[in-house]
Amino acid sequence: MKIFGLFAIAFLNLVSCSSNKAPQETKQYIEKVTYQNWVGGVKGAGGGTNINIKLLKSIPENTHLIKIQFQNREGNITKLNDQSYQASIKTFDNESETVQTDTIITNLKPNQAKIFFKISGKEAVVIVDDVKELPMLAYPSAKPNNN
Repeated sequence: MKIFGLFAIAFLNLVSCSSNKAPQETKQYIEKVTYQNWVGGVKGAGGGTNINIKLLKSIPENTHLIKIQFQNREGNITKLNDQSYQASIKTFDNESETVQTDTIITNLKPNQAKIFFKISGKEAVVIVDDVKELPMLAYPSAKPNNN
């Protein structure tokens, strides 16, 4: 009976170690994550946050970045090239007045991001600390239609 218990403990340790290995391996690909808030200069443009993920090297073909959670919001990640990815999160609309968009509870610090990805079809998560802020983009207002 003791031998069975030891095998069970060893198996559980092996399973837990291998499940933590995937996020750590993926985290090593990430060079830096930055974000840049933006605001539109015309009615209806709104505002938001662009999050850029720069990798040290290309991720394997069986790995795909899916979405990111940052500052209590969530956005889908799109691939720009083999080492650059971006997510755009709209934080407010201003069709007639400034209206905040919905938020979610992430329990992340303001400078942390949670990146969701799939490795061989299995979903995994990695938390990135020290997300750097870039200067805000304030798009100028559009020229009047009569010009």
